[in-house]
Parts: sequence; C-alpha cells; structure tokens
Amino acid sequence: MIYPQEIEVWYILPLIRKELAKELLKYNLTQKEIALKLGLTESAISQYINQKRANNLVLYKEIKEEIENSAKRIANNSNSMKEIQNISKLFWETKGICKIHSQYDKSISKKCNVCFEK
Repeated sequence: MIYPQEIEVWYILPLIRKELAKELLKYNLTQKEIALKLGLTESAISQYINQKRANNLVLYKEIKEEIENSAKRIANNSNSMKEIQNISKLFWETKGICKIHSQYDKSISKKCNVCFEK
C-alpha cells in the first residue's frame, strides 16, 4: 500500500518541478537562475529539462495551464514555494492525485475516494 502523501512526494512534486523548469526556460532564464528560483540544484534542473526525471506522467489541461501561469509569476519573482503549493492543491481538488495513485498502487480501486470521504 502506498499512501497518497507518498504519491505526492515521489511523483507529483517532481512532475511540478519538471514542468515549472521547462516553462521557466521560455522566459530566457538560465538553468542556474531556474535552480535559484525553485530552490533546487542546477543538476536537478538539468535532469528535469533533459527528461531524466518525472517523465512517465501526463498533465491534465487545467493543471498544465496553472503551471504556465505559475511559471510566469515565478519568472517575475513570485514565491515559488507558494506557487508549487497551489499547484499541488490543484492535484487534490481535481482528484488528479487519485489517477496517479491508482496507476502506481494496484491495491486500490480506480474509483477510490478514500481521501475525500468524511
């Protein structure tokens, strides 16, 4: 069994970082500048950009659009931690986390709703 929080740390956070790094390149930032803005190493940014990390997941349109908007704000000096947190929340709000969770944890149903039950 894999907990949803592990899915968030192992898959969603790297996916968000990768997509932000790729988007920030569009603002003519260097890998070093992107690393500083995201609080990561240049090596990590290089691996994200060169598709060596977080490759096997696809973003839904709504999340992709939010990442594009966040990258623009980060390029203009918005707090990247706040932006990443907002994107992560969107994965929960859209239940995108459920789709990824069911992909990696075969012990749960594709219709699992345990995170949203009261």
